[in-house]
Amino acid sequence: MLDREVWLNVPIRSREPGLVLEIGSGCNIGRRSVISAVNRISIQENVLFAPGVFVTDHNHQYTDPDLPISEQGIISGGKVVIERNCWLGYGSMVIAGKDDVVLGRNSVVGAYSVVTKSCPPHSVLVGNPARVVKRYDPSTGKWIKC
Repeated sequence: MLDREVWLNVPIRSREPGLVLEIGSGCNIGRRSVISAVNRISIQENVLFAPGVFVTDHNHQYTDPDLPISEQGIISGGKVVIERNCWLGYGSMVIAGKDDVVLGRNSVVGAYSVVTKSCPPHSVLVGNPARVVKRYDPSTGKWIKC
């Protein structure tokens, strides 16, 4: 489900052959969320986006200070994989500016957090840059603070 005012952006100049943006079944993308893919963004099944989530695998070029940034093109980053059953909180971001970013299955990203590095499954991430603050321990069936 795509809520109102969701922007899915796949520029014509995408560098990767084949599928660049994949959204699995059962996903709910909250209103005013933005997904911008040049390399590859894969959102697996049953992922939940709150409103205002931003996911990208690239950035704007700004090496020439005398040229408008809008005319300098983009810098290709890594790939993004958001594994199944993740929940991204209000205003959170996943940015693969350089390397691949994998958000492990069943992870939660807190509101306004900025994820720039991969995390293991069953993690709770908060902050800018986001860091893991809790992990699920399957042996005890409990969430443990890190």
